Order: sequence, then structure tokens, then C-alpha cells
Amino acid sequence: MKIALIQCPVWGTYDPPVALAQLSACLKREGHEVCVFDLNIKLYRNRTENYKNMWAWEQSLFWYDAEQVKKFFRDNEDDIRRYAAGIVKAGARIVGFSVSAASWLASIELAKRLKDIDNRLIIVFGGPLFFERRYVDSILKEAAVDIVIPGEGEVTFCELAGAIENNNDISCCKGIAFKKDGEIIKTQPRKLLANLDDLPFLDFSDLPLKDYDDSRHIPFMASRGCVQTCAFCSSRTFWPGYRAMSGERMFREFEFHKKTQGRINPDFGHIDFLDLLVNGNMESLNTFCDLMGKARLNIYWSANMIIRPEMTPDVISKMKEAGCEHVIFGIESGSQRVLNLMKKHYRIQDADRIIRWLHEAGILVTCNFMFGFPGETEEDFKETLDFIRRNAGFLGRVYPSRTFCAIEEYSYFHGHLEEFGVKPNPPNHLYWESMDGESTYPVRLERCEQFCNLALSLGIEVGCGVQTSVELDKWHNLGFYYEAKKDYKNAMDCFLKYNKLDSANEVILNKINLYCHELKESR
Repeated sequence: MKIALIQCPVWGTYDPPVALAQLSACLKREGHEVCVFDLNIKLYRNRTENYKNMWAWEQSLFWYDAEQVKKFFRDNEDDIRRYAAGIVKAGARIVGFSVSAASWLASIELAKRLKDIDNRLIIVFGGPLFFERRYVDSILKEAAVDIVIPGEGEVTFCELAGAIENNNDISCCKGIAFKKDGEIIKTQPRKLLANLDDLPFLDFSDLPLKDYDDSRHIPFMASRGCVQTCAFCSSRTFWPGYRAMSGERMFREFEFHKKTQGRINPDFGHIDFLDLLVNGNMESLNTFCDLMGKARLNIYWSANMIIRPEMTPDVISKMKEAGCEHVIFGIESGSQRVLNLMKKHYRIQDADRIIRWLHEAGILVTCNFMFGFPGETEEDFKETLDFIRRNAGFLGRVYPSRTFCAIEEYSYFHGHLEEFGVKPNPPNHLYWESMDGESTYPVRLERCEQFCNLALSLGIEVGCGVQTSVELDKWHNLGFYYEAKKDYKNAMDCFLKYNKLDSANEVILNKINLYCHELKESR
């Protein structure tokens, strides 16, 4: 049976959607014919000047606003209609969408257009949005959506496709929710995959790899979940516990992509691990490095890792021999007191030591930082500045979070604002304030700017986000902050400063026109 898989905006532009590559491989293994469509990258590559910055994560609130998303689809109607017609023309009977909190509004808009063309299509939504089960019912109220998969989709989607192909009752398929005679039916939940080694190798054959920001690489995920319980992180909620592929399985996939991608693209030679951490299972990492070191595949790789004492010079040396060229750590703060508040379980002195060892081995180190976590004082922030001062010679790059310290939905922080001394009912995930008034959005912004200025003065590269302008983000987000505070004069000033840098942004132009009128009326 023919199945189409779709990624709608907003999603990243550096990596192809790994979830669709995994689903495609699973469905093809079961004998289905699969075509994958990345609408996100198509619209990004063809974006008009007035939507130029809307793929920056720092401006992602745009995609959470239903009216703005509808307007975006209207403004790009011709392209999107042609794209939808191409999907239907491919002959798929089932159309599956990978859906997150940032893409669900756009996914609904495209699903409606597909149903307009052919209402016989079976529209299936799945993805991280539905790990929060309350979204299942609300999405199924949309006329365009027929079935939701609220958990891991690899086994469930294959069983569902088989049942539909054979005209069987889909209520026998575990792990789905669907509409029947006006009611929502939820089947028995499906257990998480016990053994990630059983997954087929990722299938990128339908994805336009040359359209992404770096066509020389592909992404890969070897684990799910995390061994830590950081208070600010929502990802662990989606992947409870921690599961990892064996080192042998990881190596076999690298070997496979070296052969297949190398034939297609002579420049291919890099794989990015998208795991929350690659060193959650040190036995798997060590085995993988041993095999890679012996095979000499000439593939270089980068990965997120955590600071842990097991990262010894011997292990780091093996990583280098295995092709590791870049490690990213979520350092977040140079203050041990703040790390303890964050529930990050590592010691600052271990970080100092491991970062130096990685540098000495010739591995680039990037460290991510946050600013203004509840309870962080000026003294704590100074400890963060001291951290980069003493490690400046060993750091290849720092990435300051441009949201400073967002409240991620489903994180422990999100569910326990009072415990962290945060005022209830903040206007959004960015603009929260501490009860003592010590942490506000402008305070966090100022600390981020101090941090960046110091890093640059020390000769450290400072990351700036996805195809975005730090200056634009500053005035954009400050403008909406003051709007949330009902300080319309300062909001207007920020929007005007934004407009000088990006005069085509219709959202900001509408704000300026609105406040010009309101400020005149108030005089």
C-alpha cells in the first residue's frame, strides 16, 4: 500500500526529519511503498522576505498563533496547494504527519487542503505532541484528522497500515485513537520499544538532503530518554527512562550510511547524533568507538554528552580515533548551587577537567548556557563568567540560550512554578518573573549580553541560533515582553527598532500601526 509521510513547519533546517526517515524504513520493511514530503524545508527555501526570520527558534511563537499560521498559508496558498496536489497525485491511501507543539497548527492547515482534494485519504497524526494525551481528543475533533498515534509510532503505524490494507478492524491495533460514529475510540496502550537494535536503518532516500543547511551530513539517533532529571527539560517526559542501541548496532548503521550516502554524495562524511546524550551507556559508547577505530570509515561525528567522571583521557582518546570531532555539553551555569537547583547532577570541577582533556585530544567543545534560572543571583552569574574565563583556551564555541531560561511545557519546572519561586500564570514560556523580582526577561537578556561580550573578548566563538539575527530577536522579543506587561510605549519603541532592521515583517508592521493609533488616541 502507498503511504505518504509529511513534515510541516516549523521544524529545523539543518537536519532532515529523522522521525520520518525511521518511519519510512519501518514501513518499507513491512512491504509498503512510502513517499516522504518535507513541506517545512520547501517553504523555508522559498520563504518570502516578510517571513524570512520565522524559522528561527527564538521567534517560534509565530507558529503557535492560529491566526498567523492561517495567514501564512493564505499568503503561500499557490505553493501549498501545488504541494498538496503533488502529495495526492503520489497515490497514497494513508497520509501520516509527524507533529510537535510547533507544527500542529500548520499540520492541520495542510491536512484540510489534502482532504479538500481527496476526502478519501486517511489522515494519521503522530509525534511528540501526543505524548501529552490531552491533545489527542482536541486534534481528533478536527474534521481532517482521522487517527492519532499517541506514543512511539514505529510498530503501531506498521500494524495500523497493515490493518487498513487488509480491511481489518483497526480497533484491534494497540496504541491508537480514532473516530467512529461521532465517538473517540482509544485502544489499549502499546509498550515502548524494548530493543532499539531491532529498528531498521534510517531511510533518507525520499528527502532532499541537498536542501538542508549542511548537505554533507545526516542525523542519527541511537538512544531515547536521558539518565538525568534536569528540572528545566521537557524531553525526558516524552521518553521516560533511558534506552540505547548497542555499540555494534550503532557501528553497523554508520557503515551502512557510509556505503549508501557515499555513492549519492561524494562530499558526505559526517553524522550528527541527535540523542539527548550519547554517553548515557558507557559500554555502548566504548564498543562503538572500538569498532569505529578499527574500521577507519572516514566518518566524523558530533554528539551531545553529559559531564560524567567516566569520561577519562583513555575514553576520550578512543572517541577521537573513532572519528569524534565535536562534543556539546549542557553546562548551563558555572555555579554549583544553581546546578543543584536545576537538578543537574555533575560537578563543576569534573567539567573543567573533561573540557580540557577533550581540547587536548583535538575534539571541538561547545558548551550551552542558560541565564536567570530561578534562584540565580548576580554572584552565581559571576561564577558562570568565571567558568568561561578559566576555560577560554579549551572552548571552541559557546551557545548562549537566546530564550535565556524558558519554561518548557511538561518539564518539572513547568509543573512546579511555586517551588521555584516563580509568579503563577506567566503570559508565556519566555516572560515569566520570579516572585522576588530578581529574575525578569530584561534581566535575563542583560546577563546573556554580558556573557556574549565576555566570550567574544576572550576569542570564543558565540553561537547565534538558526539562520537568525541576534539583534532582531532582541527587539522582537522585548517588544512582545513589554506588550505582555501592557507597557505599550516601550513595546512600540522596540518594534520600531526591529522595523529598522527588517521592514518587511508584517507582524511587526501591524503592531506598529496598532500602537501608533492607540498612543495617539490616549493623548
